[in-house]
Amino acid sequence: MANGWTGNILRVNLTTGNITLEDSSKFKSFVGGMGFGYKIMYDEVPPGTKPFDEANKLVFATGPLTGSGAPCSSRVNITSLSTFTKGNLVVDAHMGGFFAAQMKFAGYDVIIIEGKAKSPVWLKIKDDKVSLEKADFLWGKGTRATTEEICRLTSPE
Repeated sequence: MANGWTGNILRVNLTTGNITLEDSSKFKSFVGGMGFGYKIMYDEVPPGTKPFDEANKLVFATGPLTGSGAPCSSRVNITSLSTFTKGNLVVDAHMGGFFAAQMKFAGYDVIIIEGKAKSPVWLKIKDDKVSLEKADFLWGKGTRATTEEICRLTSPE
């Protein structure tokens, strides 16, 4: 990790199932998760796109201090189109916990989710291995039950 960045964007296309890695250096002037998120939305989401349209994006982005151990630095910014604002404005939210640091340790500054899956899936990231896993068996379960099941599936034996 050079100067706080991994240099990688993980792009997950739910429509095609393609998972690609891109260089994040083109976003160096947009420091931090919010800067990444808004720039990606501005560049890639056409005007008039609605929140549930296939053209919308869900952007998870970290900042340069994420994973460094600096106080209050383990945050991820989540950017997308709002379902609650008139005109479906681009909005962002921030989340603490372990997710941001683990995302950075896995090698990603940004994760972009795009498209629409034909059936329920969940994104599995284990070090440099990334896959979309079937989630039909999770459909309709609550947050706690879903989290517990995914933890059970991914925990070392």
